[in-house]
Amino acid sequence: MRKRSSSGTPSSPSSSEASVFVVSDGESEAFDPSGASESSPEPEAVSEPESEPRGAKRKRAAPTPKGKGKAKAEIIDIEDLGSSVHRPHARGYHSTAAVAGAQDALLDWFEGVRDARGMPWRKRYDAALSMDAKGQRAYEIWVSEVMLQQTQVATVIPFWTSWIARWPTIGDLATADVEEVNAAWRGLGYYRRARSLLDGAKAVAGKKSFGGRLPDDPDVLEKEIPGVGRYTAGAITSMAYGVRAPIVDGNVHRVLSRLLALHAPQTAPATIRFLWDAATVLVDALPRGQGRGIAGDWNQALMELGATVCRPTAPECGACPLEQVCKARAELQAPPPPPATPTCDLCAPIPAPDGAETIPSVTVFPMKKEKKASREEHEAVCVTEWRGPEGPKWLFTKRPEKGLLAGLYEPPSTPVAASSSDKDKLAASLATLADLLDSHEVTSHVTHTPVPHIFSHINMTYHVQHAVLESDEPPTLKSDRAAWLDADDVAAANVGTGVKKVWAGVYGAWGRFAAGKGVKPAPQKAKPKAKPRAKDTPKGRGLTQTKLSLAGPKVKAE
Repeated sequence: MRKRSSSGTPSSPSSSEASVFVVSDGESEAFDPSGASESSPEPEAVSEPESEPRGAKRKRAAPTPKGKGKAKAEIIDIEDLGSSVHRPHARGYHSTAAVAGAQDALLDWFEGVRDARGMPWRKRYDAALSMDAKGQRAYEIWVSEVMLQQTQVATVIPFWTSWIARWPTIGDLATADVEEVNAAWRGLGYYRRARSLLDGAKAVAGKKSFGGRLPDDPDVLEKEIPGVGRYTAGAITSMAYGVRAPIVDGNVHRVLSRLLALHAPQTAPATIRFLWDAATVLVDALPRGQGRGIAGDWNQALMELGATVCRPTAPECGACPLEQVCKARAELQAPPPPPATPTCDLCAPIPAPDGAETIPSVTVFPMKKEKKASREEHEAVCVTEWRGPEGPKWLFTKRPEKGLLAGLYEPPSTPVAASSSDKDKLAASLATLADLLDSHEVTSHVTHTPVPHIFSHINMTYHVQHAVLESDEPPTLKSDRAAWLDADDVAAANVGTGVKKVWAGVYGAWGRFAAGKGVKPAPQKAKPKAKPRAKDTPKGRGLTQTKLSLAGPKVKAE
């Protein structure tokens, strides 16, 4: 029998907040204990804000267990229900001692499933490898961890394989540019992740003390490499270098919450600190004579358990190697014993709609998060097509390198108010074109049906215009972020899903370049008036609306 080090309840919260839960901007998408274990949203149909709160990011609330009624997206108000499960307990009830005593069971289970999902980056730790070879493993694990944020394993495998074939080492990646990595990332969504890998590789290449590899110290890795937070640092160093570093991602958060029956606000600093402390205690409790790779195996085992067995909904408790030490499972039969010490200062009441004396399902752990309403945004988008002797070309602009959909290409777009009239939206598009092009007349124009698109926290509506310009030469560009692209360039451009939807609204499908049957403009309430008066001219744009008028004598309907 292996000798275990002592373990117990994680320490109480300290006064410091800095080390509670450090999540990189990229990691925040991966941390969601109540969402799907490996969520795979529609590629690129998610927002990529410049920065994220350093905490868990909501995907969706876990559905109510079978037979318990329709799922609620928000936390149930205990006062409205009038009752909650009676489970008085002390903080010591959440001790990790029982789990530490069953670590062999989880490690043995992991040995049987280690290769079940065919992940090429999952390799056994080899202490005999040189530091350079371990650094190569660290690079491969890092790429996989970033790709797996918000994306399923089956989807990631071919992308990871292609990425490693193109940039076999971190040094090779450091020589790439953002256009190349975005092109390689196309189809995965969350393009900020690709930029994070590129920036991290350049940081490694730019510091001689790193020796061309990711650091083997998790604190240095987290501090020095852009986009690496505490979770990714722990994953890389434990799996590649054999460091006893804990991890807490969405899967581990959910598994520990159930094993310890912790029903506390998911993103509260005290909750996150407690779970990191628990993860640290468990890593430290691993036997010392089993080789340095045991910490990486333990961390992978916890994640694999959360991904395949201890799922957000429909968990397979009967197949869990830790079922006998799971406090959530035990509470299906009876509540915890009354405390002899003060009650737990972490847990919130568990709703009991039917006056139940025990929990209805282990899926009440972790505590559900309140749904936050997505904000509404509107943009006027002008698909601008030039027709001339060289063949058609389309005007595209490149988004800023930081922020929503960073570095991607799109037709000229500008934010507009939801309440703005069609005339105001058209004027906004004209003003945007005037900022991008020297004076030129629009020869035909069509307003298309608005296109809705959902990001992770934004409900976007694109108000689509299709403008055609005709001349011997494409109009001169006034911005270095704008470009005229031919059909091949458009097809190869790095664009988001929203742009593809807009394009399909104009031409029938992404990859088509002429309107086909079934593509209809939006219904027009009234015909355009004659040439706009001077007071309608946008101010400070360098072009008069007369020159870009969509209603003057040179305008013809498509």
